[in-house]
Amino acid sequence: MFGYVNTDKSLPKEKRGLWQAFMCSLCFSTKEIFGNFPRMLITNDVNFFNVLFHGILQIDVQTEKTRCVSSPVVKRTVIKRDELSDKLAAANVILSYWNVYDDVVDGGSAKKKIALALMHKAYQKAQKQWSELDEQVKEQYQRLRRTEQSQCKVIDEVCHSFATLSQTFCRLTLAEKSSEYAETLCYNVGKWIYLIDALDDLEKDVKQKNYNPFAACMDISCAADAQKHEAEIRFLMYAVLNRIAQSYNDLNLVKYTCLTDNVLLHSIRQRTEQVMSKITQTEKKNGL
Repeated sequence: MFGYVNTDKSLPKEKRGLWQAFMCSLCFSTKEIFGNFPRMLITNDVNFFNVLFHGILQIDVQTEKTRCVSSPVVKRTVIKRDELSDKLAAANVILSYWNVYDDVVDGGSAKKKIALALMHKAYQKAQKQWSELDEQVKEQYQRLRRTEQSQCKVIDEVCHSFATLSQTFCRLTLAEKSSEYAETLCYNVGKWIYLIDALDDLEKDVKQKNYNPFAACMDISCAADAQKHEAEIRFLMYAVLNRIAQSYNDLNLVKYTCLTDNVLLHSIRQRTEQVMSKITQTEKKNGL
C-alpha cells in the first residue's frame, strides 16, 4: 500500500537533493539502530512524514558531507540523524512489517514470506522501542481486514482504518506539538493512500475476485462499470485531495515547504490523474 507519496519531476534538482538528504537521515538512523537489511525497507511515504514532521516541529536540521553504500566514491550532502529521524526509523520498520504481514495473510508470494522472516528481528526491536505505535498499527490493520472481509459497501468506512492509522502516527510522533490541522492532514493523506492503492489495483482485484472498495461500493465488475462511475470516482478522489490542501494550508508551515508543497499540492494530484487514466484506457478492452 506504500509507494504513492513522493515528489514529482517538477521539483528543481537542488530541492530534490534536499529530499534525498532527508532520506539519508532515515537511512543512517535505521542502520545504527536496526542494522543494514531494514534500510532496504525505507519508503518515500515515510520520508514525506520525516520532512513534514521536521517542518511542523520547526527543527533546524544539520548537514554533513559523507560517503555511504549508495555513494561510496563521491561524498554527498546528507542530513545528520536526530531524535526524530530515529523515531521515524522505528516507525518505518513497524509500518513495513505490518504491511508485509498483511500481504502474507492475503496469500503473498514466497518473497514476501522471506522478507517477513528477515524483518522479524528488527521488528521486535522497533516494537520494544515504540510499543504504543506498534499496537495502534496492528489494531488498525486488523480492523481494516475485518471491514474488507465483511465486503463493506460504505467507502468512508473502509478507508477509516488506514486513515486513522496515519492520524495516530501523527499524534504519537508530534505528541504535545500535535494539532487538529496536522492530524486532519495526516488522516486525509492516509485516506488518499488507501484509495489510490485500491484504484490502482481495481482491474487486478476484479479479475482475481479480490475485495476492492470501488468494486464493492459501486458494483463494478467490468470496464463499462468503471467508466460509468468515472465522474463519481474523480469527485471522491478530489474531495480528499482538497481536504489535504486545506489542512496543509491551515498549518502555515515555514520550513521545508519546497518539498511539502511539491508533494501535497502537485505530486499526489498528478499521481491521481495517472491512476484515473487507467479507467479511460479500459475503453479499448473488453472488460476489466
